[in-house]
Amino acid sequence: MSIFSVLLCIQYFSIILMIFLCAYIIKKWSKPAHGWFFFYCITTLVNNAGYLALMNAQTEREAFLIWQFTYICRAWIPFTLLKFALFLCTGKRYPKVTTFLSHVHVIIYLMVLTMPFNPFYYRSYQFVEDGLFPHLVLERGPVHFVYDVMCFCYAVIVLKLMISSAIKEKDSCKRRQFIITSIAITAIVAFWIINVLRLVPGYDTTAFGFTVGAAVFYIGIFCFDILDTKNMTEAVVFNEAAVESEKDAQPDPENQTVRPKIEAFGDCDTRIKLPLSEILYFEADAEQVFAYTKDEIYNVKLRLYQVEEIAHSAGIIRVSKSHLINLRKIEVVRPALNSRLYVKMLNGEEVLVSRKYAHLLKEAIA
Repeated sequence: MSIFSVLLCIQYFSIILMIFLCAYIIKKWSKPAHGWFFFYCITTLVNNAGYLALMNAQTEREAFLIWQFTYICRAWIPFTLLKFALFLCTGKRYPKVTTFLSHVHVIIYLMVLTMPFNPFYYRSYQFVEDGLFPHLVLERGPVHFVYDVMCFCYAVIVLKLMISSAIKEKDSCKRRQFIITSIAITAIVAFWIINVLRLVPGYDTTAFGFTVGAAVFYIGIFCFDILDTKNMTEAVVFNEAAVESEKDAQPDPENQTVRPKIEAFGDCDTRIKLPLSEILYFEADAEQVFAYTKDEIYNVKLRLYQVEEIAHSAGIIRVSKSHLINLRKIEVVRPALNSRLYVKMLNGEEVLVSRKYAHLLKEAIA
């Protein structure tokens, strides 16, 4: 079997893998991170399918049109990986920055679309028939070099986010999720750098990098649940499976009072019935809600407003859009700017009370 045949098989394999991943994400879609990973899979699928066609192109006109078509999605792959990493690690949108960057990527594609009329992205191109297979030889222009620098910055930001999240994460299962995702992205970046340096003339090594990345993502999704899809069915059964404030409340043997509990998940999604009296505060981060005790952090498969309804009778009140605190676990309350407050909990963490809820907290502790 020739090298060309092997490369063709790799392209077919990557296309099949990406189609499967797209179908799986559509079925399990429930978070913004899923949407951006789906966008990444679609752009990579079109890119690899386009490159497969490019490998079989026989004329310059044919190769040129295929390259322009491929760039419809190729220009968006770095952006989709950046957005996926931002949502996965921080849960934040950064709308101003990402809107600006999205316009930059639109401009990049327009420059590729008008290649014959401007020398800014590609100075020149020609179709050669030597090498592993007939291919386009493209001479990069000044804008392409700027785009390469921008993509390198993307790679640094994404890998820094993944590595720092893996280091900070206390849950061993989620830590493995970040590590697997980092490996996939590192493989993609490594083969992209090889292509930028043109260490393999006549072949776009990013296509192989996307195949390796897809394989690692596949392993990560089905072996390590990096998209957290296996627990989505549990997350929607709020009132029956997660709320145990009445059904599983147990009397305290000393004073015979009810100690309401809530269902929470610890390391490796270990399910426990957590007494509300042990919780210092709840925090909503993107699509997830976390319960903080003095020594541990637990995941709660509920929306914050649902936790508020359950926990109100236990002295837990809302103090901001993303926080509920236990009034019995407050150590110090001090003023902050703009009529807000800082609440120091018994574990030493401080929670910012928004101006909207500051007066309610004052009334509650008066």
